[in-house]
Amino acid sequence: MAGPFEARKYDEGSGVVRIAVRGEIDHDVGAALAVIIRNAADQDGLCALVVDLERVSFIAAAGVRSLLDGRQATLVRGCSYLVVNAAGIVQEVLAVAGVLDLLCGSGGARLAGPSVTLDTPWWARQG
Repeated sequence: MAGPFEARKYDEGSGVVRIAVRGEIDHDVGAALAVIIRNAADQDGLCALVVDLERVSFIAAAGVRSLLDGRQATLVRGCSYLVVNAAGIVQEVLAVAGVLDLLCGSGGARLAGPSVTLDTPWWARQG
């Protein structure tokens, strides 16, 4: 693994939780990310889980699997699940794997703005 991996969980209010991921999601950290997402999905009062890949520089098959496992865990609990800010090679890998629309919505969900940071709440990025 060349880039450091980090995942931070943010409670955005109203039952929305955002997991901001940073670094490379490869075989070494794929299982850890799956556990992080499942733990967030188990949170009481959860309505929506957002996985923010804005700071992810690479994703391997193990990372794709983690995102799919997280989606399943969230949907089983009756909550919505969305992967946002997949760009570059990360977006390409999700597209080639055939899961871009499934995870990110049609065309890929972007919560953009050049002045936002990893610590900016996802809902504030839309405005």
